[in-house]
Amino acid sequence: MYLEILCKIVGGLGIFLYGMENMSGGMQKLAGKRLKKILAVLTTNRVVAVLMGLFVTMLVQSSSVSTVMTIGFVNASLLTLKQGLGVILGANIGTTITGWILVLNIGKYGLPIAGAAAIAYVFLKGDKARTRALTIMGLGMIFLGLELMSNGLKPVRSMPEFIRLFHMFSADTYFGVVKTACIGALITGIVQSSSATLGITITLALQGLIDYNTAVALVLGENVGTTVTAILATLNANANAKRAAYAHTIINITGVLWATTIFPFYIKFLGNFADPNVNMTMAIATAHTMFNVINVIMFTPFVGVLAKFLCFLVKDDKGISTKVTQLDMLMVGTPSVVVGQTKKEVLQMGSNIKEMIFTIEEVFAKKQDITEEQVGKLQAIEDKLDIYQQEITDINFQILNKELDENMKEETRLNLEVCDEYETISDYLVRIAKTLRKLHDNEIVLSEEKIKKLSYMNDAVNTLFKNVNTAYETKDKEMFIKAIVLANHITDKFRETRTYHLENTAKVEGSAMFSTSYMDILNHYRRIRDHIFNIIEVYTR
Repeated sequence: MYLEILCKIVGGLGIFLYGMENMSGGMQKLAGKRLKKILAVLTTNRVVAVLMGLFVTMLVQSSSVSTVMTIGFVNASLLTLKQGLGVILGANIGTTITGWILVLNIGKYGLPIAGAAAIAYVFLKGDKARTRALTIMGLGMIFLGLELMSNGLKPVRSMPEFIRLFHMFSADTYFGVVKTACIGALITGIVQSSSATLGITITLALQGLIDYNTAVALVLGENVGTTVTAILATLNANANAKRAAYAHTIINITGVLWATTIFPFYIKFLGNFADPNVNMTMAIATAHTMFNVINVIMFTPFVGVLAKFLCFLVKDDKGISTKVTQLDMLMVGTPSVVVGQTKKEVLQMGSNIKEMIFTIEEVFAKKQDITEEQVGKLQAIEDKLDIYQQEITDINFQILNKELDENMKEETRLNLEVCDEYETISDYLVRIAKTLRKLHDNEIVLSEEKIKKLSYMNDAVNTLFKNVNTAYETKDKEMFIKAIVLANHITDKFRETRTYHLENTAKVEGSAMFSTSYMDILNHYRRIRDHIFNIIEVYTR
C-alpha cells in the first residue's frame, strides 16, 4: 500500500515537473522573437519594468527562468539595478499564472492531451509545429501528473498516521502559520520549482489533507523558497547581480512577514475574491496572485530606496573587469535573447574593425609614417576583439547544447562564423600596421606610387567590409551577392599589383626587406578579402 502510494506520488511529481519543463521550453521557443524585443524596451520607468517582468514570465512560464535571465542582464550591464528590481517584481506576479492554469481542472484529460500532442510531435515536420505540440504535451503532462498525485494521496485521507502528520503543520496559530510557511519554503528550495510545490499544495488541499488556511501559508513560504534559484545563480556574478538576487529574497521575505503578521485579516480579505468551499484550486491561485500583487504595489514606489540599501549591503566589486560584451552565462536559459544580443556584439566588433581600417587609411592619406601610438591603439583593439570572440563563443556553444529549433541553430552558427572571421580580420590589420612600423624603424620609405596602391587596396577592402557588415546586419542576401563583384575585383587588383611589383622590384627598389614587407602587406589585404568572402559564401550558399 505504502509503496503504491509512494510510486504514484513520485511518478506524478516527476511527470508534472517534466511537463512544466516541456511547456516552459516550448513557450520560450515560440516567444523567441518577443523575447528579443525585450532589450529594445528597456526603460528607467519602474512601472514599464514591472510590466515587462510580468509579460516575460507569462511567456516563459517560469519565474526562475525570467529572474535568472534578469540577473544575467544586470550582470552584463544591460539592465541597471533599478530596472532589474522592477522586472523581478513583475516576474513575481507573472509566475502566478501557473495556479490559474491549474484552475482549469482538466486532470482526467491530461493523458489524452499529452498522448495526442506526443503523436503530433512524432509525425509533424516543421519546427514551429513540433514546438507547439511539445508545449501542449507539456500542458497535458502537468495535469496528468497532478491527477496521479491526487489519486496516490486518496488512500492517505483515511490513514490516522498521515492525518496526524499533516496536522503537525496546521496554520491555526501564528507560530503554526510561520512553521507552515517555512515548510513551504524548504520544499520549494529543494524541488527548485514553486510551480511544483503549488501543484502539491493544491493536491493536498483537494484531498482534504490540509485546510485552506494551511494551503495559503504553504503558498506564502513557496514564494521565499523560489528565491534560492536566483541566489545560487549569482555565486560567481558581479556585485550588481548579487544585489538583484538579494532583492528578490528581501522582497518575498518581507511580503511573508506582513502576511503572516496579519494572517487572519489576510484570509478574510482573500474571501472577497474566491470561496475555498466553492472552488479550492481557484481560492489558492487567488491567494498566490493577491500576495504578489500587493507586494508589488508596496515595493514599486520604493525601488530606488531598496537599490540604495542593496548598494550599502553589497559592496562594489574590487579590481577591474576584463569583460567586454553584454553577454552573460545566466542568459543561457533564454537562447533567443542570447542570439539577438550576440548579433549586436558581433556588429560592435564590426565597428571596431572599421576604426582599425580608418586608422591605417589616415596614415596613407597623410603620407606619414605610422606611429607607435597608432600601432598600440590597433593592438589594443585587436586584443579586445580576442575577448569578444572568447565571450561570444563560450555562451553560444552553451546554447547550442540546448534543444534549439533549426532556424535558431543556423543563426547561432552564422553569428559564430562572422565573429571568427571578424577576429581574424583584426589580426591581419595589426600585422599591416606592424609591417608599416617595421619599414619606418628600418628607415625604409614607401614611394608615393606604393602608398597609392596600398591605399587603394585599403579603400577597396574597407568598402567590401562595410557592405558585407551591412548585409549581415540586415540579412540582405542580394547585398551579399553584389559584394562578390567587389571581392573578385580586389583579387584581380592584388594580382595586378603583385605582378607589377615583382617585375619592377629590381629596377626601382632593391631592398629585400622593402620588397618582402610590401608583399606581406599586399598579402595581408588579400587575406582580409578572403575572410570577408568566407562570410559571403556562408550567406549565399
